[in-house]
Amino acid sequence: MGTVLYALAWKFLEKLGQLIEDEVIMTLSVKRGIESLKKNLEFFNAVHEDAEALAMEDPGIDSWWKNMRDVMFDVDDIVDLFMVHATKAEIKMNKEMFGLERTNRQQIQITIVDRSQTSPVDELEVVGEDIRRAIDDMVKMIVSSNYNESRSTVFGIQGMGGIGKTTLAQKIYNEQRIREKFQVHIWLCISQNYTETSLLKQAIRMAGGICDQLETKTELLPLLVDTIRGKSVFLVLDDVWKSDVWIDLLRLPFLRGLNSHILVTSRNLDVLVEMHATYTHKVNKMNDCDGLELLMKMSLGPYEQSREFSGVGYQIVKKCDGLPLAIKVVAGVLSTKRTRAEWESIRDSKWSIHGLPRELGGPLYLSYSNLPPELKQCFLWCALLPSNFVIRRDAVAYWWVAEGFVTEVHGYSIHEVAEEYYHELIRRNLLQPRPEFVDKGESTMHDLLRSLGQFLTKDHSIFMNMEYSKALPNLRHLCISNDVEEIPAIEKQKCLRSLLVFDNKNFMKINKDIFRELKHIRVLVLSGTSIQIIPESVGNFLLLRLLDLSYTKIQKLPESIGKLTSLEYLSLHGCIHLDSLPDSLMRLSNISFLELEQTAIDHVPKGVAKLQQLYNLRGVFDSGTGFRLDELQCLSNIQRLRIVKLEKAAPGGSFVLKNCLHLRELWLGCTIGGHDKTYYQANEIERIQQVYELLIPSPSLLYIFLVGFPGVRFPDWLCSEPERKMPNLGHMHLNNCTSCSVLPPAGQMPELLVFKIKGADAIVNMGAELLGKGVNSAKHITIFPKLELLLITNMSNLESWSLNTWNLCGKSEQLVLMPCLKRLFLNDCPKLRALPEDLHRIANLRRIHIEGAHTLQEVDNLPSVLWLKVKNNRCLRRISNLCNLKDLLAQDCPALYQAENLISLKRLYMVDCHNAKQFRMSLLEDQQLAVHVVTVGADGRDIFPDESLYN
Repeated sequence: MGTVLYALAWKFLEKLGQLIEDEVIMTLSVKRGIESLKKNLEFFNAVHEDAEALAMEDPGIDSWWKNMRDVMFDVDDIVDLFMVHATKAEIKMNKEMFGLERTNRQQIQITIVDRSQTSPVDELEVVGEDIRRAIDDMVKMIVSSNYNESRSTVFGIQGMGGIGKTTLAQKIYNEQRIREKFQVHIWLCISQNYTETSLLKQAIRMAGGICDQLETKTELLPLLVDTIRGKSVFLVLDDVWKSDVWIDLLRLPFLRGLNSHILVTSRNLDVLVEMHATYTHKVNKMNDCDGLELLMKMSLGPYEQSREFSGVGYQIVKKCDGLPLAIKVVAGVLSTKRTRAEWESIRDSKWSIHGLPRELGGPLYLSYSNLPPELKQCFLWCALLPSNFVIRRDAVAYWWVAEGFVTEVHGYSIHEVAEEYYHELIRRNLLQPRPEFVDKGESTMHDLLRSLGQFLTKDHSIFMNMEYSKALPNLRHLCISNDVEEIPAIEKQKCLRSLLVFDNKNFMKINKDIFRELKHIRVLVLSGTSIQIIPESVGNFLLLRLLDLSYTKIQKLPESIGKLTSLEYLSLHGCIHLDSLPDSLMRLSNISFLELEQTAIDHVPKGVAKLQQLYNLRGVFDSGTGFRLDELQCLSNIQRLRIVKLEKAAPGGSFVLKNCLHLRELWLGCTIGGHDKTYYQANEIERIQQVYELLIPSPSLLYIFLVGFPGVRFPDWLCSEPERKMPNLGHMHLNNCTSCSVLPPAGQMPELLVFKIKGADAIVNMGAELLGKGVNSAKHITIFPKLELLLITNMSNLESWSLNTWNLCGKSEQLVLMPCLKRLFLNDCPKLRALPEDLHRIANLRRIHIEGAHTLQEVDNLPSVLWLKVKNNRCLRRISNLCNLKDLLAQDCPALYQAENLISLKRLYMVDCHNAKQFRMSLLEDQQLAVHVVTVGADGRDIFPDESLYN
């Protein structure tokens, strides 16, 4: 509560500093009131840090704080409404009249770092012999258990919240022996608010089925049965609160499988008994020694010296009572401290407050209370979201900006600061990054932390579901679960500031009164709902800053949307029934994010040039009498830009991106026809070619995507000295540029990290043109000096690939080839005869995936490679001279029979390879393999362990 008030107080002062001058104050006769408010704010500033504690420990103070909070919310609303209506140009800045500065506030340090270099979080979490033994014991039990055809076999993991049940289940799920035993692997997060249709859809997708057009349980159940029929299945049901999800919904479909084993995690032992678990592992608290190891790894990092901290660290671990979640969140606090005295201060600080439920106090509350005010607000806001909700960095950053949580930092855009808030919450272990996203672009919040946030905001914010639908007076934030069948009378919540509805198909229409009554709303998310009409009364939302209508069934936007003068974010992504935009949309001068992708819109109104605050524009296209490309010249603040349907554009007379000096991401695309091909007449191709030549990006560019380009040659700015025009480019994706016969000289790009070429049908030979002239330094020439990932896919006519660099340098020792390349992905190149002879010179190449190379006969002489996957290569016969290879995964390679000089091989998977026995015999007789699999009938399904396990 104190956090909310403190943030509101400072935000209010900032707004007044921008708004109020003496003349206005005197005219409105409010000077005395503002002076009184100033004194109250000064008093509040002195005590805000103890606000939550004071409120919970004294009912009288609690009532006072609630009244104060409501007053501050109302004042903030009034000031915002006044600012919207104010039109006088003589209003001056007068912050100093209040005598309060922000110098005493704790500032968040903003440091933009390379997120791709961080270690996988889940590897740090697994410490101690107990969890390693539990993983091994349960895996052995699962893979060796006798299957009873009359029922599926259920195994349980039981323990209190935050004790590590999910971590244990994840490790079992990813274990190699599980992957080899079962053909289908499904992970379902159940939580308390699951919907039957969403669970069924997730199960079908993870089993390899497609269910996008199905919406009902009656339709989905038979499809799930058909998808898993005759296959062995390993199913994880994580965080089960009631047994009916298995007994009434999933049990019968999985009985139809060939061999179904189910692993269930639950806090309640009775749930596992009701599900007839044949074995249940109880997760005990972590011992202090293992707890100290986990604390040190997650607070200081695995490589830092920790001896001087171990004593106080041990005492802190004792206070965490053996809960891994508690240890991790405290480690997040300690990660910001670098002296023993600071650690001792944390040990001796107040770890809880009176009134908090026991399971939410202690380390969890400590981790929250040590956050700066801005981060506290962001954390509390995330707690409003549904359980197991996927929190996407790009979306949540805009939500926080719209709520006013983000403080501007000199030298950074406010959106960059918001993204840094997100990464700081991850670093403090208050958000859990999803392991499959290396850049931590998606995360979730643990249920206990979510419960803490909801408890601290229970007087003004609620997450409404089937079990809790009680309305509150003066409600400010409301999120409605997708299991709520009867939508409440939202229009009665006149103080509401944010309304969030995700994927609730029962939300089919909007009462007109909502838009008349909710005058203070700032964030409105109706994503994935069934609404078809937005009433004209939406124009009453004068304070609305974020409107998300993505994946709804809306057919038009009302003209009144032009009245939303505060709107900063509008997403129409996936609105497939929306075919037009109102002209009034171009009056939204404050908008910074506009998303129009995957809609039926065929005309973009003229006037985009007036939207000077645009930071992120997606799905815009030249529409003749409407928007024209030359309007982009006026968007000096744009950083992310996606232009589609470029076949509609007419070439102009100027370089349309010349003033976009801060551009970071550029996506240029033409409409792709069937089978990812583009077909245009010769005169159309020449016109499109001219359009692309005018789209020269600024030197600030980091990402370039060319999709469906039909020209016969890539734009000159990509082919002639691209290192000078785009010196900072880190990612280059060339997708379905079918007619270009020569690739750009990407090898001379000094900062390029990722290069992807897909569907370049006109390329038969790939060689020197791609390498270019390299990057010169005083002692040598380097080809692709920073490239880490190379992807070559869907190259239907590629026959030869060369890395011959002798023409670039007189002496071989003066030339360096791809010194940082770690991964090569080669897919669907059916005519490629051989890998490049010089591939062996790439010293750090660790992982190669080759699939659909039907002419390739040999993989040879790659001494640095540790991991090799070959799949669906019809003529591949021999793998030899990979002396450091540890993991080989082969599938659907019928001709593969010979292995030579694979002396370091530790793990071998062979699936549907006819000569697997002969291949195995060609290895050394005394070579001990940890895994040897010969499986028939995988039907092309990938049963191998996830590649990320081999990082």
